[in-house]
Amino acid sequence: MAAGLIVREVNPHNRRESLMRLTDEGRRIVDEVTARRREEIGAIVARMSAGQRRALISAMNAFNEAGGEPPMTVPNPLGWSAV
Repeated sequence: MAAGLIVREVNPHNRRESLMRLTDEGRRIVDEVTARRREEIGAIVARMSAGQRRALISAMNAFNEAGGEPPMTVPNPLGWSAV
């Protein structure tokens, strides 16, 4: 909050709770870091063989399923393919 990246507000439905949201600057930083991470992950995956990518996808699907995550609605959101 002191850095100006988030704003804290009282929940209008329950005054005992606080709501936090990103400021425009906070959103800009999160978007920048996320984009950089996607590029780095994409570069790593690009160096993997097709078989390794298929194994990675299978392992990540198993991990998500074990964690109770809903199925992906967007195939490969980082932009890489299984082959």
